[in-house]
Amino acid sequence: MARCVVVLDANVLYGIAVTDLMATMATRRLFRPHWSAQILDEVTRNLDRRPDLEPAAVARRIDYLNRALPDALAAIPDSLIEAMPINDKDRHVLALAVHVGAQVVVTDNLKDFPAEQLAEFGVEALSPDAFTLAQIELDRDAVAACLQTMAARRRHPPMTPGEVVESLSRFLPEAMARLRNHE
Repeated sequence: MARCVVVLDANVLYGIAVTDLMATMATRRLFRPHWSAQILDEVTRNLDRRPDLEPAAVARRIDYLNRALPDALAAIPDSLIEAMPINDKDRHVLALAVHVGAQVVVTDNLKDFPAEQLAEFGVEALSPDAFTLAQIELDRDAVAACLQTMAARRRHPPMTPGEVVESLSRFLPEAMARLRNHE
């Protein structure tokens, strides 16, 4: 999966910790990410429901993603969305994967992306944990460097790389356990 083309589903871009890791790995060119306006709209809608986030903060976050990874945003032809053989609410995600030639859709909703229906398009759905674990297997040092970069950005409160690993272990238990076991 090194430098593979990946679609990040809205549920993966919702939580800031996982989003930060995915964006950091992508900016380090461990993989090439993609998302669509539909995916970002879903992220925005869900984040806007949080009382702890101001709309301006949500807009900054989406803007940051698009500035940090300017080639990630892709438009999907409507006809392709309609042709996808999965449920209506996730067709646009698979259509994006097909459109950009992605090998992987990273999603927390694996049940909505049946392997047999994705296989005909050469696409596999992986959880964020499984995807991160695969990245660690491919290049542990590169992923560890991403975690160091994330820790260096943390100011309020400051965090060590180990504390970043611990904070991510709630969402990515297997991947973070693998990192801890190899330190």
